[in-house]
Amino acid sequence: MNSEQTTERATKFLLPFIIALTLFVSFLRLGAVRLFDVDEAVFAQATKEMVQSGDFITPTYNGFNRYDKPILFYWAMAASYKVFGINEFAARFPSALAGLLLAMSIFFFVRRVIGEKQAIYSTISFVLSIYFFLYSHAAVTDMLLTLFITLSIFSFYLSDINKINASLLLSSRLRRASTYGFYLFSALAFLTKGLIGIIFPFGVVIVYLFATGGLKEIKNIFNLKGIILFLIVSAPWYGEQLAINGMEFVDQFFIKHHFTRYINGVSGHKAPFYYFIPVLLIGLFPWVVFLPSGIKAVFNNINLQEFLRNKKTAAFPPATSLGLICIVWFFIIFIFFSFSTTKLPNYILPLIPAATVLISIGLTSIDRWDKYNYLSLAILSFIIGVIFLYIKKYLFKIGVYDDTTWTLAISFLMFGMTIVSLYKFFLKKPVYIYLATLMTIFLILISISAIPIINNYLQGVLYKYSLYVKNILPNNEKIITYDLNKPSILFYSDHRIISLTHKQDLVDTLKVMPHAIVMTKAKNINELKKLDLSVLKNAGNYAILEGK
Repeated sequence: MNSEQTTERATKFLLPFIIALTLFVSFLRLGAVRLFDVDEAVFAQATKEMVQSGDFITPTYNGFNRYDKPILFYWAMAASYKVFGINEFAARFPSALAGLLLAMSIFFFVRRVIGEKQAIYSTISFVLSIYFFLYSHAAVTDMLLTLFITLSIFSFYLSDINKINASLLLSSRLRRASTYGFYLFSALAFLTKGLIGIIFPFGVVIVYLFATGGLKEIKNIFNLKGIILFLIVSAPWYGEQLAINGMEFVDQFFIKHHFTRYINGVSGHKAPFYYFIPVLLIGLFPWVVFLPSGIKAVFNNINLQEFLRNKKTAAFPPATSLGLICIVWFFIIFIFFSFSTTKLPNYILPLIPAATVLISIGLTSIDRWDKYNYLSLAILSFIIGVIFLYIKKYLFKIGVYDDTTWTLAISFLMFGMTIVSLYKFFLKKPVYIYLATLMTIFLILISISAIPIINNYLQGVLYKYSLYVKNILPNNEKIITYDLNKPSILFYSDHRIISLTHKQDLVDTLKVMPHAIVMTKAKNINELKKLDLSVLKNAGNYAILEGK
């Protein structure tokens, strides 16, 4: 029995398998490690303060208003706190749930529009990626944002499907509901991470409509009832913020955390223009090698002269019409953030669903160059295997002395992927199931071995110190942090902090708080001893000092 027959016979078990796999990856050891600084701990602490204060309109961090992000993710985390308590699992639960819903949305949508095989490939490639694993386990906004942007663009596709894809005719009622879905999910994205919740869905759709129908088609996306729905959902919180905090909200939320972040860079997160190329290679490994084939397959089905003359997307096969909007979706987000001065890996998460749809098209297309995808994968896997073979020496140099046998295991996994890829390259045998199995084992190893060790290295001492200070410091007193931006201290110690970065500020503060507790980096110990501070704890990269 060949692989194709096996796949056909397994279709009735397909949905339970996809759900089980997604649940497994999304929730695997979800609360097993402490919150990472900076972003996870900030969101967790801000939501903790929200629940404790009862103010569900203006998030605060360390008692001060926090305008970095809109309100929806805080509400989702607060609801999770109410159900599961204030802990790591509850903080990460909204992202894990969003990941599950997103994977299921991709599966059902792609199966309906293109077919079951593409639905399998796109969903499994999404779930068995480093991107999905990390951000379904992170107490940050990005997976929830990606869910809403994806649902918004999917809704547009369905609202315009009678023109885009004539083989999937929908009733006018369903198309109208899909139009409202586009506006609803865009509003929720706007409430999750601000203006990009508007820029990306509308930008993708407008560029797509212009490319496939010209200027006259763009007007079709604007719907008065849809706009009213958008405002009903999103405007109340923004209006309330303006009423309560006025221009402070505008300056901090829109100017600083949107325009300044994009143009000038903040928090030391500047990176070169090509930053997202290696990020994408790693985050979507190993499936990313099939992305060019997917893009190529979409354009292979387009007669460019006829398309430019008629611009009738309804004449395209389903995979081509969906592929076109995914190409626009992918490149708009990729190019937009490549020009941003501030860059972080999570910024391009909203393009990953589009990439996995294109990957599924690449995996199912007939292309004489297909075998070279596997050669590329063999080379990439081999390089990663060699890196992990020697990474132990680097870990020792930076002070990681825990068991590092997992690095050897990952190295052998990568060499196994190299062999599987070469097997496909030379013999042209189906190997997707083997790649998926190796990636599953890889993610399990990362979860069980690598992340706890990394977490202990980055957060272990800070966590112990936070509990120590919690026990010795009276409830009404604050911790001084000097040259240290670690929000997890605030979360785990249950004490407010005075964050200082300049020595003179510390000197002035110690004059009014002579017996203060100071947490800082170990490299600052000698400097701070001169200020009449004595060392209470000194381990790893951090220290606790006390006024004499």
